[in-house]
Amino acid sequence: MFVRDWMSAPAITLGPDVTASAALAFLEKRNVRRVPVVADGKLVGIVTKSDLLGAGKHHAVHGVTTIANVMTRKPLTVQQEDTLETAAQLMLINKISGVPVLDGDQVVGIITESDLFRALCGMLGIGERGARVQMTVRDDADLLQKVQGRLNGLAVRSLVTVHDAKRNVWDVVMRVRGRAAKVS
Repeated sequence: MFVRDWMSAPAITLGPDVTASAALAFLEKRNVRRVPVVADGKLVGIVTKSDLLGAGKHHAVHGVTTIANVMTRKPLTVQQEDTLETAAQLMLINKISGVPVLDGDQVVGIITESDLFRALCGMLGIGERGARVQMTVRDDADLLQKVQGRLNGLAVRSLVTVHDAKRNVWDVVMRVRGRAAKVS
């Protein structure tokens, strides 16, 4: 799975000269928590609702401020052709909840924790018809052979595995339906 398939697009961006109060109103109207900041077609930062709320407190004392004064400069990014795993790991390691998505050096979208949750729900078959089946397979066994042997001909609609090294097993979660069609 690739970032391009799960990112929020097209990119919603703001310029660095937008006032913090106008940016906050924009984010609230769009119901988003972060937005890439672009100048002359290039990514120059990212600003979050938290950044802007903090700027509002600062503004009360020091006057009008712009996004340029509160944004995170040189934000971490991913390319639209990167895998979801790459984006998730970047966000996890850096404790951030979203990153701009680039095509070369052009901002084309953003990928957030919510997008990754949507992808996880898709992988788990949430919302699909069929039964949820969970099983555990020892990690010294042939995983797919064991799964296939336990299915009794049921058609797999989704399949997710997670290795648990402490228990030396694979936890397997599937969504299954009816009997698999015979292939001739």
